Amino acid sequence: MGQKVHPIGLRLGMTKSHLSTWFAQKKNYSNYLFEDHFLRKKLYQQYGNAGFEKIEILRKIENHLTMIIYVEKPQILVGLTGENLKNFQQEIMKILQQYRKQKNSTNKSSSFSSTIFKKNTLPNIKVTLLIFGCSNTSASSIADFLIEFLEKRYSYRSAINVLLKKKLKKKPPGLKIQISGRLNGAEIARREWIRKGRLPLQTLRANIDYSSKQAQTIYGVLGIKVWVFQNLHDYH
Repeated sequence: MGQKVHPIGLRLGMTKSHLSTWFAQKKNYSNYLFEDHFLRKKLYQQYGNAGFEKIEILRKIENHLTMIIYVEKPQILVGLTGENLKNFQQEIMKILQQYRKQKNSTNKSSSFSSTIFKKNTLPNIKVTLLIFGCSNTSASSIADFLIEFLEKRYSYRSAINVLLKKKLKKKPPGLKIQISGRLNGAEIARREWIRKGRLPLQTLRANIDYSSKQAQTIYGVLGIKVWVFQNLHDYH
């Protein structure tokens, strides 16, 4: 029986870095961890059509938050010329305030409410958007594209063909797509996959992007996994 290893977790510290970078005391570690998870989940729900690739969160000092957002369509977040950047920043602060008030009301005796996360305390947030020209070849972007077609009741083969012909005009060196579930409404669930190019999963210096998402169809949930081989990292 094959043992699967997460391709990003395997490469942490080599070609990949942690999405959250900060140091916390033991009593505050879980608070920061849950807050980061809540913030990402809320942004994915409210601005899911923006095409998030990843959200990095850095905390250098107490109550100071820096966010680096990699997104395919930044105009949905901040407008065409960035005129809504301040509004988006305030929206993030409101999300954090809502979360901290909720934690304060449910767990008043914890260190969460008594020390660093007071009711009227809001972190100084800096939002930085980094946009790459080849962002449409990221694993997350490809998965979102397939989800959009599958939820419109396209067959999985048609969705993959449209992806390869129209979206991926500049194809990456390697690509693998796996879709599992009740494909095309079949009564028995199965797994189908396609691979283009090379995909050196066991090469640690290979820069491989990975994404796992779900498509909600009328036949049930379809699981989508995407691996994208981008390049080989040179340490010399």
